[in-house]
Amino acid sequence: MFTFLQIIGRDCWSGSELMTVVGDNFPSAVVESHPALTTYALLLCLLYFLIFVENSFIAIMISYRALFNRLALEDTLANKNLTYAINNTALLCLPVLALVLYFLNVSKLHFVFILAALVIFTLVHIGLFLLAGWLKYCQEMFRVLSICDRIYLIVFTTASLLLLLLGRLTGFPVATVSAIVLPIFISLLFILLAIRSRKIFAENNCSLLFWFLYLCTLEILPLGLLICALIRI
Repeated sequence: MFTFLQIIGRDCWSGSELMTVVGDNFPSAVVESHPALTTYALLLCLLYFLIFVENSFIAIMISYRALFNRLALEDTLANKNLTYAINNTALLCLPVLALVLYFLNVSKLHFVFILAALVIFTLVHIGLFLLAGWLKYCQEMFRVLSICDRIYLIVFTTASLLLLLLGRLTGFPVATVSAIVLPIFISLLFILLAIRSRKIFAENNCSLLFWFLYLCTLEILPLGLLICALIRI
């Protein structure tokens, strides 16, 4: 297993365009440590999954049920154990999604940098939700919205992983998956998220303008910045 992870780590850094740009001035010790960093990151992900494996399977099943079933979502929100499982699984989704994006060649960055971008995005996203809930004095509503975001993250990550595996097994062009299938899938999920968030705002007697500001500031803007960072850097 460790040898397999080392091979993945070496592959994630070999031929890096970043290494070509920096040239000989880049410290050789840092270059040599890249495969090790990737290997250690994957080992930590594997350890995390083994610790929370039961919670992860439960959270995945709940996420797909709650995607369309409102009662399943309400049951999840009312159960602290289910919410705990979703939060843990959403953390595990970050390195898995980083690995999927790397193998699909979505970004010119490599695994560790993609993972760092996803972690920073998640921290900023959580901070914005806490700030918005504090300013508007509706922490519970934003807690529900944040859990919905994690549910959609779990669905997107698992579906993307399945698409990647199916593409590898069937020989389906990876470029098609990354250029056509994933954008369509994330657009559909975002539409579902917008519809569900609108219903949550209506139930809490919040105006349409407030919902529009939430959608632009807490969903579209951070996601757009993340996509630009992954594609353009």
